[in-house]
Amino acid sequence: MHRLFVGSGPDASFLIRHDWAILVVVLSGCGGFVALIVLATIQGWAPTPMWIVIAIGLVSVLLTIPTFVYLHRATRGPLPALDRTPRTAPVVLNADGGQTILVEYRGADGEMHSAQLADIIEGSHQDRFTPNSCWQVYAFRDVAHADTVVFLTQTHDDVWRAGWKIDGVRIGGESGPIKPGPGSPFLREDSTWEFTS
Repeated sequence: MHRLFVGSGPDASFLIRHDWAILVVVLSGCGGFVALIVLATIQGWAPTPMWIVIAIGLVSVLLTIPTFVYLHRATRGPLPALDRTPRTAPVVLNADGGQTILVEYRGADGEMHSAQLADIIEGSHQDRFTPNSCWQVYAFRDVAHADTVVFLTQTHDDVWRAGWKIDGVRIGGESGPIKPGPGSPFLREDSTWEFTS
């Protein structure tokens, strides 16, 4: 189930990369189910649709439970180790009303990397993130995560954040809102996120 529904970028599952696929699967499943009920009714198997519904429900639960367990474990663990070396990162793209801010920075491996800000900037501060404006960021220590997300350093604690996005670090699409305020929700002393050491 995880391979079917979870992922982002080039590692995304077939169903995520092709937005028509989920619709086709759902409509095909519904059509097949309706055809089975019509067939059972025509053949006079009155109790059969009830057992079909029960069987489909049990199979759905059995397939869904492992996915929920995996997602629960994946999102409760610590984030990868953070390299607290400030890196200068110019903005390359500010799109979706500030929801997607892409920056470029030189990683610990000496290579240039592109990554999104993990901090979702509050509306009144978004106009500061124009293309070519430079910001100080922290990146993950592991180069395997160099192109996922970066975090604004404490130098920019005056910038208000309205949410967070760590898409692709632990699972695809991991994000959420926070009460708008200054400073990074990841780097505050009262942060609920932990980084491995």
